[in-house]
Amino acid sequence: MNIVKITFLMVIFSMASVFAQNSYNYEEMTEEQYLAELQKWQERLATAEQGIADEDARIASLQQELDALNADIDQTWTDIYAKCGTDGDGNQAYNGELGQLRNDVNSMLSLSAEDIYGKMAELDALQARLDAQKENDLSVVSANEQLINQIQSLIDQAQEKGKGAVPPSYTVMRGDYLWKIAANPDIYNDAFAWIRIYSSNADQIKNPDLIFPDQTFLIPRVVGPNEHLVQKGENLSMIAGYSNIYGSTFQWNKLYEANKSSIADQNMIYPHQVIKIAR
Repeated sequence: MNIVKITFLMVIFSMASVFAQNSYNYEEMTEEQYLAELQKWQERLATAEQGIADEDARIASLQQELDALNADIDQTWTDIYAKCGTDGDGNQAYNGELGQLRNDVNSMLSLSAEDIYGKMAELDALQARLDAQKENDLSVVSANEQLINQIQSLIDQAQEKGKGAVPPSYTVMRGDYLWKIAANPDIYNDAFAWIRIYSSNADQIKNPDLIFPDQTFLIPRVVGPNEHLVQKGENLSMIAGYSNIYGSTFQWNKLYEANKSSIADQNMIYPHQVIKIAR
C-alpha cells in the first residue's frame, strides 16, 4: 500500500474516531442503529478506497506517459550522437576533455600577469586545444557549446591579464648608450644588464656600441615565452640540458643557431643575456 493510500485511510479513520467519540452514546444505541452507522462508514471507506484506486490508476497512466517521453528523449539524443559519429559514452568523454581543458585554463588564469606573460606559449597551446575541440561535431551540442564558450572567455581573460606584463619600452635619447640606459634606476639600476637590452632587441641593435636617438627598445621585466635569462656560470650546453629546455646538453647548437645575432662566440655568453629557445 503506497503512502497516498495510507495517508488517506488514516485521515478517514481519524475523522471517524473523532465523530464517533463526539456524536454517539454507544450505551444508548440499539444494535440496529449501530449496524446502520457501521454500514455508512463502511460505504464511506469503500468510496475512499475507490478514490485511491482511481488516483493510483491516474498516477500509473502519467508514469507511462513520462516513461514514453523519456524514451523519446533518449532516442532523440541517440540520433543526435549518431549524426556526430558517436554515442552517449563518446559525448561524455568529449565533455570530460572540455572539463579538463577548463581546469587547465583556470590554473593559467590564477597565475600573476608576469607568470602568464612568461607562459604565453602554453596559453597559445591551450587555445590550440580548444580550437581542435571546436572542430568536433559534438561542439554543437548545447551543453558542450556553452562549455566551449566559457573556456574561450577564460582564455581571453588570461591573454588580457598577460598583456599587463608586456615589457615597457624606452626611447633612445641623444647621448644614450646601453650601459647608461641599463644603469638608469627606472630601467635595471645595473649597468651590467645592458646585454639584456641588447639581446632582447637584437632585431634593432646590430652593434651594441652603436644605437641611435629615437630608437625604441623593449625593456623586459620578466622572461618571455620561450626565453631564458642567463645566470652567472651558465653556458649553452648547461642551459640546453635543463629539463624545461631540451633535456640534453648535446643540443646546445640549437640555442646557438637561434641566437646567432646576439652571440658572437658560442663559448661565451653573459649574465643578463636573454637566450631564445627554439622549439
